[in-house]
Amino acid sequence: MDRRSFVKNGAVLGAAAAALPRFGFAQVKGSDRIKVALIGCGGRGTGAACNMIAADPNIKIVALGDLFPEKLDKAANKIHDFAKKSVGESKASEIIDPSKVKKFSGWDNADQVLAEDIDVVIEATPPVFRTPHYEKIVAAGKHAFLEKPGAVDVIQGRKMYKLAEEASKKGLCVVCGNQRRYDNRYQDLVKRMQDGEIGELLAGQCYWNNGGYIGAWANGKEGTEDTLEYQIRNWWCFIWASGDNIVEQHVHNIDVLMWAFGSDRMPVEVTTGLGGRSTDLPCPRYGDRFSHFAIDYDMGNGLRMASYCHQDPNTTPNVSERIVGTKGIFQGLRLTDHKGKTIYAPGKLELDPYIAEHKYLLSAIRSGRRVNELRHLINSNMVAIAGRMSAFSGKRFKYEWMVKKSEENIVPQNVDLMGKTQDLSLKNPVSVPVPGKYKLV
Repeated sequence: MDRRSFVKNGAVLGAAAAALPRFGFAQVKGSDRIKVALIGCGGRGTGAACNMIAADPNIKIVALGDLFPEKLDKAANKIHDFAKKSVGESKASEIIDPSKVKKFSGWDNADQVLAEDIDVVIEATPPVFRTPHYEKIVAAGKHAFLEKPGAVDVIQGRKMYKLAEEASKKGLCVVCGNQRRYDNRYQDLVKRMQDGEIGELLAGQCYWNNGGYIGAWANGKEGTEDTLEYQIRNWWCFIWASGDNIVEQHVHNIDVLMWAFGSDRMPVEVTTGLGGRSTDLPCPRYGDRFSHFAIDYDMGNGLRMASYCHQDPNTTPNVSERIVGTKGIFQGLRLTDHKGKTIYAPGKLELDPYIAEHKYLLSAIRSGRRVNELRHLINSNMVAIAGRMSAFSGKRFKYEWMVKKSEENIVPQNVDLMGKTQDLSLKNPVSVPVPGKYKLV
């Protein structure tokens, strides 16, 4: 897929154009500063704001929001420091002034941010908040950059499909953090595979195997591990907050295979799901996530997809994708014949994909193009969720059953993600899922 093919995803609105937000029209002046808000001021959110500055410094960050107030000043100062390095000290405050940028905290921080005069929102909170926040972003009529994943369970995934449609109807741009789609090398190679350069695609394997457990650095007061505050502050350790590593991290590699196969080609069945927690780090101190998954998907018509991910300490790392065709193989960012001889290797990386995704979004907003990449992310996201459900339960099932009938909802019952107040000391006991006992619903 080349860069221009992304543009085709935008909806053409016609009469609805009058309802579009500012920066929704092709005639907007390219010199106008786009007003940006950041919701989620942790490391990834702060990094995403810096990536956006690198993509287009003609922006102004006007509001920051986070559940925890102490993160706000830290994020503002880090973003300002990056701006100074990018555009110089005299102009950095035109992008963000740490003393003047509006800062909101608490459970209703997203509502407060969205009440401000902004054009686009960076949403980079813990994954469980992505769906409810995007519902508010769409209702407010704002463009958005959404970090991956877009949903942690089936209920959220269904909601995101509806929100993608609603965003298109409103003419809202939305770009997501599955950044391999913005890597010129992947774009080149996927386009060649789709054009038949390695023949009919027969099978694909993808891997995100870490040599360490993400969660080994969980921190907080001992004895508070079952509180919402501890679990949200250490969200990457907990299934309900992160979706587990197959959804939160490995979705990148699954997305590459889904992209190459054709992003609307969904599995017929999840035939095998294996997984467990081999790490000896205790639960709940270091979360309840599985440390490894192995999933087999039947994609129909003989095509199979295998997904492998682990976070087991002192093991061999491997983050890659491999696709087998009748005439060749995609692996290691090149195309080879079946004997390993290179058929084609792309050129150098043109732009850091973390920056390219923001450049794509901001240029679309400035030109008035309607780009909506959310469905691509949610397709891959739901496939990852299906793999997790199969591994947790030890069951095989039809993918269509999951999409249409599953009632999986992993958000704690005492957490109101759309509410304005919540007691962070509320207890939320967790335990590691056991295949054969975990109920598939």
